[in-house]
Amino acid sequence: MNVCQSDVLKKSILEMVETEISQPYLKEQLKQYVSFQSNNGFLFGELFILHYQMFNGKMGQEVYKVAAAIEALILSFDILDDFEDEDSLTNPWFNEPNLALNATTALLFVSAKVIQNTQFHNKNEAIAMLFEYALQSISGQHQDLLNIVRTEAEYIEMTMEKSGSLTKLACMLGVVLATGDCPNEVKEYPRLIGLIGQISNDILDLTTWEDKNDLVNKKYTLPIIYLLNHADQKFQTIRDYYDGKVNVSEILSKQQWIAQDIIESGAITYTEVVKRVQQNKAMLEIGKLNVEQQYLAQLKKYIY
Repeated sequence: MNVCQSDVLKKSILEMVETEISQPYLKEQLKQYVSFQSNNGFLFGELFILHYQMFNGKMGQEVYKVAAAIEALILSFDILDDFEDEDSLTNPWFNEPNLALNATTALLFVSAKVIQNTQFHNKNEAIAMLFEYALQSISGQHQDLLNIVRTEAEYIEMTMEKSGSLTKLACMLGVVLATGDCPNEVKEYPRLIGLIGQISNDILDLTTWEDKNDLVNKKYTLPIIYLLNHADQKFQTIRDYYDGKVNVSEILSKQQWIAQDIIESGAITYTEVVKRVQQNKAMLEIGKLNVEQQYLAQLKKYIY
């Protein structure tokens, strides 16, 4: 989607906050969050609109209202995720945590209310779908918080549930509101898009040494799982750190050497290969769609 589309979505989300939230401080607080979130774009609202158009939905203002509702849900999940993971501490919701947590509750209810107030014939099915996939994502997030994933297969399963459920929600809502149906060919690749996006984030998080570094935070992501199972003795410090035998200060003091060792270990290359495998799977699923080529070209941008 282009910058213009992102601006339209931002405007719709802000209008939703203005209309649905009456408490003045909460309203301004949420507007601040939306403006901050806009720096990352509105992937889920874009996917919703794309799928609505792909399946010949009639465009109108209510389409953007639903896109805003989806992004409200995503924003609430992103805020909660940051608090639960205790990272990204510079994000604005950490300024007043108690108020931010209350704001997430407002966003959750607003997302369902906005869809309920539209004139779509299949809005009840859409709301039921929102609850179903949101709960699936929460289940995946809980598994992530338990930090019990130790293998590639476990990681993929967890991430497909956590991140894939939300991308599937956005795509399926577009199809359902356009057609009233849930075609099988749209049920798999959205989850793969979510997985691919998370793998990309994991690579980035491992190569930056800010407050969100997954290694420092003892997270088990694909490249870290690879490192922990690497036979080379030079990774013993990392294994000892995860086992509680080494403290974080020692890891940070060796940051330069560890960063270089990670590159030389093949962990990033391995993760990129896994990502490419999932991209190929997504392309095979997208190939089953019977839609116009222009939409397929747009959809592929979310995979690569």
